[in-house]
Amino acid sequence: MDNDEIRPSRWLYVLAALVFVGGWVGFAVILFMNLWGMEGKLQQVVVPGRTEITLRDAGTYTIFYEHKSVVGNKVYSTAQELSGLECAVISKATGAKVPLSVASMSGNYEFGGRAGTSVFDFNIHDPGVYELSAAYPEGQAGPEVVLAVGHDFTMGLLTTIFGSLAIVFGSMLVSIVIVVVTAVKRSNSKKRLNAGPGTHPHSPGATS
Repeated sequence: MDNDEIRPSRWLYVLAALVFVGGWVGFAVILFMNLWGMEGKLQQVVVPGRTEITLRDAGTYTIFYEHKSVVGNKVYSTAQELSGLECAVISKATGAKVPLSVASMSGNYEFGGRAGTSVFDFNIHDPGVYELSAAYPEGQAGPEVVLAVGHDFTMGLLTTIFGSLAIVFGSMLVSIVIVVVTAVKRSNSKKRLNAGPGTHPHSPGATS
């Protein structure tokens, strides 16, 4: 029996492997590109102190504590758990204090020499300039640390991760389908070739 007569071709197994590898390559590229872009969406603030930040969109913002960070030419490495720091966000246009709440989603990230965890959420209705301040209670000393503010950052991070994983699992599923279908069809093709034309129920000379 000539293997060239068996259909479909074994090259479909190669195609399945290429789809599988391509899924992982796509996962790495998309994850890297999105995370690299998201890094620039976080506004960093060194505290204790007061800093003006520009919030360009209405909606939910998250304040992250970066226990590993780089601001300018200075590297920060502090304890993963921060205690006692009191934060406030104030509208420069109205002077009103924006209510802060404990972060609704536990968000953590680590990329580009930076690692942070979500601590507070706040909502704004009017884009503009706001003042972010943070200080330790009077009489309490604490280290200089980095806070970062991002708009819907945690949700964007989760969307990026799960979207990238969907590409991987999708490519795996397609690869498995190609392999299984190819194997079944080749097995049936082998059986037909081994049986020969005389045993086919509609072939000349076949008995009923």
